[in-house]
Amino acid sequence: MQFFLILFTILAFVFTLIAVHEAGHYLAGLTAGIPASVMKIRLFTFPQHVALRDGDSWISPVANIEQYITVSRRYLSTRAAAFRWVAGGMVMGTIFNTLVYMTAFLLGWTFLAFWIAVISLAMYLVNVLLMDLPWALLRGHPCGDTSGMWMIAKLPTTLLAILMVVLDIFMIWLAS
Repeated sequence: MQFFLILFTILAFVFTLIAVHEAGHYLAGLTAGIPASVMKIRLFTFPQHVALRDGDSWISPVANIEQYITVSRRYLSTRAAAFRWVAGGMVMGTIFNTLVYMTAFLLGWTFLAFWIAVISLAMYLVNVLLMDLPWALLRGHPCGDTSGMWMIAKLPTTLLAILMVVLDIFMIWLAS
């Protein structure tokens, strides 16, 4: 029974992290100039994403990346706005993970804090190393947040990725 409780808790946390990530894209999109009426968070599809409205259709970055980029460019007037929108999920996720981690750590729940950081790091590495970069290299266009940010601005992408990984490793070390 304890195994299923732990499994359910991990799955609930992963789903929460994904929801926070997509909410980060949505909020960053609002600040970057995309109207709320043009965005829709899709949590019950794979992969989860923020769809964009193009006329009467909702466009997925997975199904049609070229059209998705075209629609986004109608609203994102600068490279900084585009980067902010694409990075919004990672930034919001990192802030959320750090706050949850620190809460658990300060309450003395170091076991929980440790696993929060491990899951955060694992999700990022699996996403980048198995889902984003290999497909981006194979297809020749961005296939996820990291490759999308890389196409917009290489140095900020590198710095954000390093910050996220180092922060998770530091939190793992601190809780162990």
